[in-house]
Amino acid sequence: MRILIVDDNKDHQHLMKESIVESIKDVYIEFADTGKDCLLKLAGEAYSMLIIDFSLSETNGIELFRNIIQKEIDIPVIMVTGFGNESIAVEAMKLGAYDYIVKSDAYLDKLPATILKVVKEHGLRKEKKEVERKLIESELRYRTLIEDIIDIVFMMDKELNIVSINPACQRIFERSKEEVIKDNLHKLVYEADRDMVTDYFKRLFLSKRELVEALEFRIGTEKGNIKHVEMNAKVNYGKGDDVIQIEGVIRDITERKKIEQKLYQMDKLNALELQSNGIAHEFNNILGIILGYLNILKLRFENPNQQVLDALDIIEKAAKDGAVIVDKIQQFSKTKPEREGAIHIDVVDAINEAVDFTMPRWNNEAQLRGIEYKVVTDNLIASRYKVKCNPSELREVFVNIINNSVDAMPDGGKIEFSAKSGNGSVVISASDNGMGIKEEFKDKIFDPFFTTKEVKRSGLGMSVVHSIVKRYGGVISIDSCWGKGTTIHIKLPLCSTELTESKKKEVPVSDCKANILIIEDEEVILDMMKVILERRGHKVFIAKDANDGMKMYENNQYDIVLCDLAMPKVNGWKVAKYVKDLNAIRKMDKTPFVLITGYELDTENLNYRKEGVDFILKKPLEFDELHKMINNFIIEKR
Repeated sequence: MRILIVDDNKDHQHLMKESIVESIKDVYIEFADTGKDCLLKLAGEAYSMLIIDFSLSETNGIELFRNIIQKEIDIPVIMVTGFGNESIAVEAMKLGAYDYIVKSDAYLDKLPATILKVVKEHGLRKEKKEVERKLIESELRYRTLIEDIIDIVFMMDKELNIVSINPACQRIFERSKEEVIKDNLHKLVYEADRDMVTDYFKRLFLSKRELVEALEFRIGTEKGNIKHVEMNAKVNYGKGDDVIQIEGVIRDITERKKIEQKLYQMDKLNALELQSNGIAHEFNNILGIILGYLNILKLRFENPNQQVLDALDIIEKAAKDGAVIVDKIQQFSKTKPEREGAIHIDVVDAINEAVDFTMPRWNNEAQLRGIEYKVVTDNLIASRYKVKCNPSELREVFVNIINNSVDAMPDGGKIEFSAKSGNGSVVISASDNGMGIKEEFKDKIFDPFFTTKEVKRSGLGMSVVHSIVKRYGGVISIDSCWGKGTTIHIKLPLCSTELTESKKKEVPVSDCKANILIIEDEEVILDMMKVILERRGHKVFIAKDANDGMKMYENNQYDIVLCDLAMPKVNGWKVAKYVKDLNAIRKMDKTPFVLITGYELDTENLNYRKEGVDFILKKPLEFDELHKMINNFIIEKR
């Protein structure tokens, strides 16, 4: 303990030092005769205690104390005086002196105890100040965190009146703190969700549950926007289980809900793709049998009359139309970029063709009903917006949009198309002044089979539009307000160069004969293919099982292998790899391997040649194409 005693009387200095040293261990005492000397020592050294005598030669203890305070020196002070003056004591204590001692006969006996008491008290004060300082800093950090946090931090009473909220409400609710604090939570909740939120809190209070966990609802902002939010909160109960307050956090999850909706849409389309592929495979097998045996019938009739030929042609056309419909089912749920049939097409031409195509409905039929529709395309500039798409599919997009707009305007109205380009893309917008889309339906517009119309509607229109736009690398979005109309935006990548199409050279079918191995588990299809190929002069060997087919290939040599993809136990890919590996072991030339399937395969991105497959044929088989392919393989081998 270092003590500085300020006193100009040497005798008093000596007496005080003796008294202190006798009673307090480990103490070091220094003296200052004047106030100036005191200030110099305080500036250069650190002391645990300062004892000031009131009566000094050039000043008094009170003035010295004031100077010490002005210099912001934090040190406990005991004021000592030879006068029992109450006013001096009061002034010293006001300035912050810890104690006041009068130099009476027994003051030296009390001095050590007073020093120990003051040092302890000063230590406690310092600890308290440090705790208070840390508390203030902590509160400041907490307040700053709450003020700056992106989520809403709130406090409500038992009536759900908001009593405290942070500035995040300005971003999420789009209202000021002052406005929100005046309101009840129910007023902020979107109208369609209010009953749900009310019922939730009623059940919560009745069951005396404390936690509100991941409560999702929508809010209507001051600017008319609808946002999805999630609430997590704690309910504080008092005596008698009365609700005292609710404190918690509200988070804006609008973007998350959009992503979830997109993922949900993709999941539904993926499920639909799996279903449609399975159905298409079965139908393709059936259609393949019909077309195959029609081919056999035509070959067996030597001199058929025209009536029979016409009947067979009608059956063949119907079967081929069925194959096109099956292909449409497969294309419907595809999200990969489409290549086949894609050309550079003018978007404006596709819109105008769609307008002409739908004219009977929005013009002719409307006039008969005494209503009027106006379709505006005046702002579109032809030959400016070229995209790479299948023309019929792009027309289908705009046909569905026009029909939807007409449905939304039962008493007539206007549909207006516009387009703008930038950053390598074109955005086509189609606006109508119809009834618009209700908020609760917006997330379901692109769902397959969802419709708000009468039963006769399929609910596939906008889902087809979404599928086509996505397939060609585009994006579709909808702006709509109930009672005020709808605008659909379609963004597609622009093409900078004209598409050059190269026609394949036609190779005439010769009388080449081949040894052909067919592996197919469908007996009817197997027999049909055998008959047709043998009619062409080929020698055909058949296997009804993949394992039997691989054994036959191991023990014999064939010019070509035709193999079905979907077979039990071993599929076509494994057979192709077996043939490829066996040829490599025998150091033989590659045997052409043709994979036949009723499934939709992404041949653009599938490296099927690496798997040992030379060609993929889609069911139902086009036998003219099969004959040309066999012919080409035989010519190449020779």
